[in-house]
Amino acid sequence: MVFQLGGEQGRVIPGPSAYQKDWHLISQEGTMERFIRKKSLEELVGQLFMVGFEGTGFNSDLSYFLKKLHVGGAIYFKRNVQDPFQLAELSRSLQEKAMEISSIPLLIAIDQEGGSVARLGTPFTQFESQSAMASADEPEARVRFFAQTQARELKLMGINMNLTPVLDVNLRGPEGIMASRSYGSDPYRVSELGTLCIREFQQNGIMACPKHFPGIGDTDLDSHEDLPIQLKDKTELERVELVPFREALKIPPAAVMVSHIRYPAYDLKHPASLSESIISGLLRKTLGYDGLVVTDDLEMGAIGKHYEIEEALFLTFTAGVDCLMICHSPDKIERGYFYLLNKIKKGTISEDRFKKSLGRILTLKQKFLQSFFPLPEKEIKEYFLRK
Repeated sequence: MVFQLGGEQGRVIPGPSAYQKDWHLISQEGTMERFIRKKSLEELVGQLFMVGFEGTGFNSDLSYFLKKLHVGGAIYFKRNVQDPFQLAELSRSLQEKAMEISSIPLLIAIDQEGGSVARLGTPFTQFESQSAMASADEPEARVRFFAQTQARELKLMGINMNLTPVLDVNLRGPEGIMASRSYGSDPYRVSELGTLCIREFQQNGIMACPKHFPGIGDTDLDSHEDLPIQLKDKTELERVELVPFREALKIPPAAVMVSHIRYPAYDLKHPASLSESIISGLLRKTLGYDGLVVTDDLEMGAIGKHYEIEEALFLTFTAGVDCLMICHSPDKIERGYFYLLNKIKKGTISEDRFKKSLGRILTLKQKFLQSFFPLPEKEIKEYFLRK
């Protein structure tokens, strides 16, 4: 995608059906570039951010994120969910407001892995962990059913990206940090089940985001708490950890999430999420992935205890990440946005670097967000009554 940066505001469209029709027309071949030239730099920089928030309805924080920071994505946690009707209304409100302001729909993501990492409680279908699926009598059938069912329920809610599957290879036994979240200790079995999961989600219209590249299944410290270090050499990492990702990238997945783990074999100083040698080098150049790269939450202990949000954003973006995830603090979201905007305005971050990430984000939205609103309440009610 080739485009220039411009300055006009997008026009306002009155209702959901018109919003979708307008976006469909905008996103056709040859028209997106003209549309982008009408947008201000402030609007376009916001597309890089995926943000978390408090509350179960559209509120002042969300209004600020969309009107002033022009964010391109949102992520849901348990704190945002009460029931299917509330969640669908939240998605609808977010997309309506995003379209009114920018005419670009949002990425709306969630971590819905099954087991302990699942944000949607009953009446949504409850699934066992990835490790339990892998141990089932017919694991392929179980993973296929999981992905198809979750895709259906996420689409009902207007959620378009699932930050799954976990492609980490658990080498720490039943006590390992990733024990329940991994498909197991065999990298080739993890590959088989992980690629099946990705294909099923994406064939059913939901973007998959495998994680945590290049693999965290053999660490003894949780990156939510602090910065783990993986001391394996390249040969061992390529023999085990990289196997599932190498296979998954052949599909390819809509997005890949990079870990907050330091791998001295590739980068002596920075964790993977801030490492140019791992993101632009290993992931993009060596493995050939040119899709969306997403950070894990930049407020996790592995980053937050060692970097200010501004430094973390600068390092991760210049390293090659496209989508910057900040899940909790409105202050850090605001600081991060204006910091990055200023760096791009001053040329400290090149326009070419910025446009590459913007292009990946908009290309993904063109592909997956031709329909982006939740389904009508009647269909939601009928679905859950049948369950």
